[in-house]
Amino acid sequence: MSHPFRVDRDPCVPVRVRAGLTEDEVEELAGLVPGAVDGGTVILGLRAVFAAAHLLSDLDVPEPPVEAMWRRVLAAVALRVGGLETLDGEAWLDDREDLLGQVRFDADRVADYFDPAPERWRLYGGPRPFLQEPRLANEGGDLAPPGRLVMSRASGANALWADSTPQEVPVDAGEAVAWLLTWRGYGPSGTGGTRRHGGRNSHIAKAGPYRALISYFPHHPDSLFTTLVLSVPAPSTWPTNPGPDRAPWESEQLPDPLAVMPPAGPASLLAGRAAHAVLLTGDDAGRTVGCQITWATTTDLPPATDPYVIERDTGGPVRASRSRAVWRDLDALLLHQRPGDKNTLRRPTVFDHLAELDPDLLDCLGVRALGWDQERRDLDRAWYSATTPPVLRHLAEADPDGAAAIAAAHRSAETWAGHLRRALAAAWRGANTLRHKDDQPGFVDQGSAQYWERAEPEFWTAITTPDTPPAFQPLAITCFDTATAPLKSTGRGRRATAQARAQLFRAPGKAVSRPAA
Repeated sequence: MSHPFRVDRDPCVPVRVRAGLTEDEVEELAGLVPGAVDGGTVILGLRAVFAAAHLLSDLDVPEPPVEAMWRRVLAAVALRVGGLETLDGEAWLDDREDLLGQVRFDADRVADYFDPAPERWRLYGGPRPFLQEPRLANEGGDLAPPGRLVMSRASGANALWADSTPQEVPVDAGEAVAWLLTWRGYGPSGTGGTRRHGGRNSHIAKAGPYRALISYFPHHPDSLFTTLVLSVPAPSTWPTNPGPDRAPWESEQLPDPLAVMPPAGPASLLAGRAAHAVLLTGDDAGRTVGCQITWATTTDLPPATDPYVIERDTGGPVRASRSRAVWRDLDALLLHQRPGDKNTLRRPTVFDHLAELDPDLLDCLGVRALGWDQERRDLDRAWYSATTPPVLRHLAEADPDGAAAIAAAHRSAETWAGHLRRALAAAWRGANTLRHKDDQPGFVDQGSAQYWERAEPEFWTAITTPDTPPAFQPLAITCFDTATAPLKSTGRGRRATAQARAQLFRAPGKAVSRPAA
C-alpha cells in the first residue's frame, strides 16, 4: 500500500508568514502551524493554509506556472470556505465585504469543507486520488519514470532547465502535487502516453487550457487571506452552462473524456479544466515512483473565459512572452477595454469588481503576473513572474484620470520605441554598403532591448510622480547614441548616424500627466 499522503493535511503549499506579528498572533500561529516563525517560510497542507491565511503574507512558490495553478485551486476553495457562492451580484459584494471585515476564514467552515471526504484529498491510491484519473490503472499503458512528471527536468527534445536530475529519481509527494497541477494547466499537445477508453485508443493529447498564457491576479503584499478572497471572481463573470458546478475533488462522478462538459460555474471553471489525465504511483515513503500522463479529452476543451487572462477580440488570450515586460500591459489591466491597432484587449474579469472595495484597501493592491513562454506543442522557453507596485487604485472605475494617464504613458513609451527602431534601422542602412544594408544581425533588437530595460523604471517614476513628463524621448536618444557608436568609425557612418538621429528630434510627442502615488 502506498503512503497515505493527503494534500489537505500534509505539506505541499509553500507560504510566507507575515512579519511583525503581535504577541497574540505569534501564539495563534504556534497553535495552527507548529514550528512556523514570524517572517519565515513554511510548507503547509491546504487546510492549514486556510486556517492560518490571516497570519500569512503570500505564497512562496519558486516556479511561476506552479504558483498560477495553486492560485486557481486556492481561489476555488476560498469560494467555498468564504461563503462567496451567492448568485446575486449586489448580495455577493456585501458578502465579500463582510468576509474581508472578518479578516480571516471561519474555522468551522474550513473544517466543514475538508472533513467530510478525507479520501478525496489522497495523493496516492484509493478510488479518487486528488485531481487524478484512477481509470488509467486499467486504461493507460506502461508507467513512465517519475521524472516525466517534473516539467523542469530534461525530457525528450525539450530544453534542459535548471534541473538535471535523472528521470528515474523519485519525486517527493509535495513536489509531485505541484507538477500534477502544472500538467493539468500547462501540458503540451502532441504525443503522450497511450490510453484506451470507450473504444478510443490514442496517445495524442490536446494542449492544457493555460499553456503559453500569462495570468494576472490581484495581490495584497501582506495578507494571503485578502489575496485569496479577492481572487474569487464575481458572479457576473461566472459561466452559466447546465450541470452541477463542482471542483474535481467535490464531484461524485469521473468526467467523460469523450464528451467533456463546459464549466457550469466558478468552481468547475477555476479547478476543473484540464486536457491531460494523470495517475501517480507512490511508494511507502510517500514518493512518486512512476506516473501515467495521457489525454483527458479527444477534442479541444469547451470554450470558457478564464478570469485571470487578458482576452483579445481575435486570437484568444494574450500569450506569455519572456521579452515583453509586464508593465507594458498595465493599462490593459486598469481599463475595462484597451483598443489596439489589431486587437481590442479585455482585462481579466477578476478585476471587474475591485473598484467597489474600501479605498484604503484598494490603495494597497497590486498585480501578480505569472507567465510561461511556450509553444502549444512540447517546447518550453522560459517562465517568469512579476509583482507590480500598488496600482489597482487606478482602475478606470475608481480613478479614470489616473488610468487614462497610465495608458497615455504606455502609448508614449511604445511610440518612442517605434521611433527608435526606425532610426536605428536607418542608421544601419546608411552606414553600410548596399549589399549589406538589410543585414542587421541583432543591431536594432539590441538597441531596442536596452531601451525597454531602462524604460520600465522611467515608467514607474512617471506614474508615481505628479506633473513630471516621462522622459522616453531622451531615453530613446541615449539608447540610439549608445547603439550607433560603433558606426561612427567612418565618414559614411557618421553622416548616416547624424541623419537618422535627427528623426528622434522631429518625432512628435506629448507630455502626459500622471496620477499621484
